[in-house]
Amino acid sequence: ISSSYTMTAAGNTHAAAGSTDTNTTNLAEGGTLPSMRVALEDDTEQAQFLMKLSPRIRRLESNTHLKLMRRLEDALKKLKHDVEMNNEPQKKEDLLVIEHCIRGLMMLGKGKDVESLFARVAIMPLIRSNLSMGRLDQGGARGECAGLLTLLQDTARSVSQTYGSVLSSAEFLTSMEAASGNGDNTDINETEIVDIDLVTAGVWVPIATALMADPAIKMAIFSPGIASVLQANYTSFDAFLADLANSILKEQQRQQQENKTLSLTNEEEKVAVHSEEDTSATSSGLDHLYFEPSISSAQIKQIQNRIYCHPTTSDFSKKWSLPIYYQLRYGECCNRLNMAIERVKMEGWSAQVFTGTTKTNGDGAGFELEFFQELYDILLLLWKPDFILRPLTHRFLRGAVQLICRTLAFVSDCVDEGQQKKNKGGGSVGTMNTNGHPTTAAAAAADLSTTNHSLLSSNISDVATVAWDLHVLERIMSDDYPHRVILPAVGNSETNTSSENEDLQQIITGVLAESSEQIPPILHRLWHEVIVNILTAKCSGPLSAVKGVAATYRMTNRPPPTHASPFVATILKPLKEFDSEFSNKTPPQIGARWKLAVVTTVSQGYSAAVEELITTVQRTEVALKNRKARRTAAGVVSDGEKVKRQLFLDYREFSQMVHDLNIDVNAVAGLMKFKMLTADAACHYSPN
Repeated sequence: ISSSYTMTAAGNTHAAAGSTDTNTTNLAEGGTLPSMRVALEDDTEQAQFLMKLSPRIRRLESNTHLKLMRRLEDALKKLKHDVEMNNEPQKKEDLLVIEHCIRGLMMLGKGKDVESLFARVAIMPLIRSNLSMGRLDQGGARGECAGLLTLLQDTARSVSQTYGSVLSSAEFLTSMEAASGNGDNTDINETEIVDIDLVTAGVWVPIATALMADPAIKMAIFSPGIASVLQANYTSFDAFLADLANSILKEQQRQQQENKTLSLTNEEEKVAVHSEEDTSATSSGLDHLYFEPSISSAQIKQIQNRIYCHPTTSDFSKKWSLPIYYQLRYGECCNRLNMAIERVKMEGWSAQVFTGTTKTNGDGAGFELEFFQELYDILLLLWKPDFILRPLTHRFLRGAVQLICRTLAFVSDCVDEGQQKKNKGGGSVGTMNTNGHPTTAAAAAADLSTTNHSLLSSNISDVATVAWDLHVLERIMSDDYPHRVILPAVGNSETNTSSENEDLQQIITGVLAESSEQIPPILHRLWHEVIVNILTAKCSGPLSAVKGVAATYRMTNRPPPTHASPFVATILKPLKEFDSEFSNKTPPQIGARWKLAVVTTVSQGYSAAVEELITTVQRTEVALKNRKARRTAAGVVSDGEKVKRQLFLDYREFSQMVHDLNIDVNAVAGLMKFKMLTADAACHYSPN
């Protein structure tokens, strides 16, 4: 082999030197010999000479190639045996032979043959010894692939321990060849095609091929039919592939340093004990002169990038049934949400529907209902390490949006259902009827009873709590969820650039913000329609007692009133109690307009009832005057005046209650009308 390699080098040197005198001149002037990769200058005589020698050159190249390949194969097999026998001196000789063979084959342009030989002779036997269905299921039930990660790690460890030095040497030779080809520029493109890539073509490709070739193993890994198993398999391979180059080369260098330290220690002991008898000590003392290649972190990163860019990696990634995995996982989330919705429909919003492991209130945001706690737990589940797969980020983001929209649609349907049932009941509670008069208490109770079967029309506490949880959900979707949950799960600071992470953040926040745009209209309806209608109905109930004010003083000879009617204090009592209970759980965008809407509607009904009562009292007084005239004692207050005075006192009490709710009395049209109707009694009223 040495003589063949020398003849090849000598033949090329003589051909280059005899081709032209210019080369000799350049060499004499301090230049370099022409590269074997540079074509000779055009010359008919030289071309004819080379054509005559070409058969001999090709035969010499073929023989050298065959002999180098055979010697390399034998050296690799011998290296494995010496590693198993822990024969350290012989391992160094084997490595020296392997390095020379690889260097010679690189010079002949046969790097692909080296990769193929290394994969067939060195790696495939290791893979066959580790890969089996029994080893794949080790530590778990059959079909769960519980031993996959251990299998991959053991394979990488075996490769590193046996052939790590060969891989380091080959990579060093490749980097030196690439650097010499680039001249003074020592920077190498991370994805540049190199002459020999043993880590990718010699290690990773055989592993991937073996896993994809066996039908049983292929089915168990790529299509297990169980979502959790598929996710665990994918995660194991992703971690293994991301650290393949580092685990093989760094582990080898660590072991090499340990062996070197141990060898030096042993040699020092031998020299101290057998300084005169051991003649091998002198030769072994030259071990530190052997060249040991060192692979930098930048080179390992280049190797890792070549692994990712290899076509086998792309083919391997296509074997995963990722769309099916997403459908299985999304189906689990939909089932949980649908079950929660059905429970709420049957048992109401206070139903115990949470099925997660640990209850959460939205990172301190304050979810009140278990329904929304269940929803948020589902949304968190989508991005947990044992659930999410980074290639499916766009699908899981879409799934999160769909779950949110499904929840909002359910709440909106509850609002619509209650509105439809209320409309079928015959009009709005506490508003004016077709004759311009307020609805009676019986009509209000009838209207309210028509909505008792709706989830969001009977229990005002549920309505307010649902509205608050929707507000919490809106806030989480704009801040906590994208920045604290999604981005840490899918953003990778090691592989993504800062601009890529910024783009990812903008996309995620934009999508979630768009889906949250449906929440404010629902909040508006819950507060300004549902809550306002329920409170209006409750506050309008006591207005039926307004007609009884006249009966209290008609022909009863009672003294003039000095206090407001008892029912007045109960008119706005439901509103006051509700405001006190939920003042801290009112969304900021709602404000106090809902209270003004309730007071306005109730005061309109109140003033209309008072106006009707005053008209009736006046008609009664006119009728009594047309009857037989009677003398009335001087200073005696008539029944009509007592009624008007009572209405004035009621107005003052009602106005004070409105003021206590932090509502401007002058902004309530019905209250102003009430004041005008009792203005005459106010002029003649004296507290004494």
